[in-house]
Amino acid sequence: MEKKEKILAGSLLLLLICLFLGISYAAFKFTGSGTKVNTITTGSISMSFAESDNIISIDKALPTTDNTGAKSIANGDYFEFSVITNITGNSYINYEISLDKIDEQSTLENEYVKVYLTRLNSDGTESIIMPDIVNDIHGISNVPTYQEELDANSITGRPAGEMSLYKTTASTSGELITKYRLRIFVAENYNPQGDGGDLTFNARVNVYGKNEASIGPLLKEYNASDTELSQTDFHANKYKSNITSIVTKGDTIVPDTKIESWDLSTANDGSVVAYIEDDGLSSSTYKLTIGGAGKIIANQTMNSYFANFSKLTSIDLSYLDTSLVNDMSYMFSNCNMLSTLDLSKFNTSRVTDMSYMFNNCSSLNNLNIASFDTSKVINMASMFNNCSSLSNLPLTNFKTLNVKDMSYMFNECHNLTNLDVSSFDTSKVIDMDMMFYNCTNLTELNLASFETLEVTNMGSMFNKCSNITTLDLSSFNTNKVTDMYMMFANTPKLTSVLVSDNWVTTNADTRDMFTNSGVSDVTKN
Repeated sequence: MEKKEKILAGSLLLLLICLFLGISYAAFKFTGSGTKVNTITTGSISMSFAESDNIISIDKALPTTDNTGAKSIANGDYFEFSVITNITGNSYINYEISLDKIDEQSTLENEYVKVYLTRLNSDGTESIIMPDIVNDIHGISNVPTYQEELDANSITGRPAGEMSLYKTTASTSGELITKYRLRIFVAENYNPQGDGGDLTFNARVNVYGKNEASIGPLLKEYNASDTELSQTDFHANKYKSNITSIVTKGDTIVPDTKIESWDLSTANDGSVVAYIEDDGLSSSTYKLTIGGAGKIIANQTMNSYFANFSKLTSIDLSYLDTSLVNDMSYMFSNCNMLSTLDLSKFNTSRVTDMSYMFNNCSSLNNLNIASFDTSKVINMASMFNNCSSLSNLPLTNFKTLNVKDMSYMFNECHNLTNLDVSSFDTSKVIDMDMMFYNCTNLTELNLASFETLEVTNMGSMFNKCSNITTLDLSSFNTNKVTDMYMMFANTPKLTSVLVSDNWVTTNADTRDMFTNSGVSDVTKN
């Protein structure tokens, strides 16, 4: 029996429910019985989703900004659906949501069709899940246009020729409902007068998935956005904020000294356990131990797993096998009392998201990430944001050829005296907003390898780098940059900025670009 047939036979059920229409379908690949279509019609006054004969349509739509289109909550302006997984045994599913354009029914060019997918949380808020989306003080931007993938995804089963919206892994035992919200709108640079309007774009929403059997004790997924679910183990508020140490071990023995314990295995078979003990420091602080049968296989999604442990001072993850992990975003975020973190045994060869991984680890002064394989990482936004105690950060092994977001990456790392980013490949990076903001102790930066042809945001990139004297940006191409606001502001010792003929500011916001800087303009080589 083939893998797909095994899934449909009952080892794992993937459902996509159309909440908008109130109809559900059980399928490995969901296409709304092949008739559900998203339609955009351009050239008129308003935008709305309309329900008619299983067709979702944006009718009579004018161009709109990313921030307006992505935040619209008017009735009918979005399409909601849910992916329901029901997992039994020691298994997990890799699934992918995609959009499939119907060519014969589409006349609007792909470059004018904006596609925005979010995850809907239990409290009604939305989480940004698509890569590259920017959400800052200026609002939501960088919403992608429709673009088909050239290659198929063998991990999820998605074929080539569709737009990948979101990839994730589900491993929570039992039924798990994940809600999504999709908006499609016309890009603001579309001119309906140019072609008379009344063009259409039609596409189906598809979900593809494959299940895998886990070899060994797989750690249960933690969903920080699900308030109710996140309170069922040591992540509960009464423990999280009072845990001072975390250790891992290679057995599942729970001692009599435990205060509370949990089965954290995806199979619910006790192959991964965790328990809380008194740490001996006070009556209200604890030691957490996580154990597995031989080792602990980390979940594919480790998002926020150790985040917000505000009293944590030591952590030993020697028995944690991370070879399956693809999401490490926010993993240690806000562990602001942790001074040493040894991740030398981490296998990160599958990781695509490291955004906010060490965010606000403000006491961290010893970080061992020498073994990190970052060749598949797409998002490094705020990765070291406010790691204000780090004086040295060796990154010469970092491969960044697939990274698209480096915004806030070293923001507020004001204790760094040395930062070697000379090996960085930035050819795919779109956002460098506040990348080196307030790195006050840096005296030099070698940016000769920086290729910035795709970058759109350089706002405050070097703002408050108050000890840098020279910046050689000869490799920079700023043709697509729209934000240079305060780019070199508050750099009193900066006396020279060297650029090439590819330095273009025509389309950029250059307000306060050199405010309180030692240089008033750039010098072209």
